[in-house]
Amino acid sequence: MELILWEIWSYLQVPFFCYIFSRFLHRNIVDDIIAGAMIGLAIEFATEPLWIYHFKINFYKHTPLSIPLGWGVMFAQVVFVSEKLYCLVLKKDKIMHHDKRIFIFDALAGVLIGFPLEAMGFHAGVWDYNYNTLGWNMGRVPIFNMPIEALIGYALLMLLAPTFVRCWHGAAFVTARTERA
Repeated sequence: MELILWEIWSYLQVPFFCYIFSRFLHRNIVDDIIAGAMIGLAIEFATEPLWIYHFKINFYKHTPLSIPLGWGVMFAQVVFVSEKLYCLVLKKDKIMHHDKRIFIFDALAGVLIGFPLEAMGFHAGVWDYNYNTLGWNMGRVPIFNMPIEALIGYALLMLLAPTFVRCWHGAAFVTARTERA
């Protein structure tokens, strides 16, 4: 019964977060979710043998239809938090065009948001890791009781994926020329 509720939530999270972001944060994240879902689709297709999902509605072998949507929602959250951290720490109004420091904030936000969501889904039984195929043996992350490789994977993924989502969305960058004016 619990997995059925998780599966229902996996579909409801898209309109829920679109509403929350629109209503309270004044940000339309539909484009972010679409871009993130495209990345999620690529991830799930390429890594299908590495995970064993336990949802009912699947689109490719045993991969649930809602998982790429979940990636989209997560990437939308990561981009939002990353940009807020960037502006807060660096005392900027917007991301400066070509400022490579955004990657640090992307990785940080990705680990702060994505990794706990990964742990929650794993411990709820939404999926299992195919340890025989993965060969993960570096140890476990304390508190989360998750493989260290999953944490490293999230940090590395966040060096690329949020940039794609941000560009797809058309983030408002400040160029050096505009900043000087």
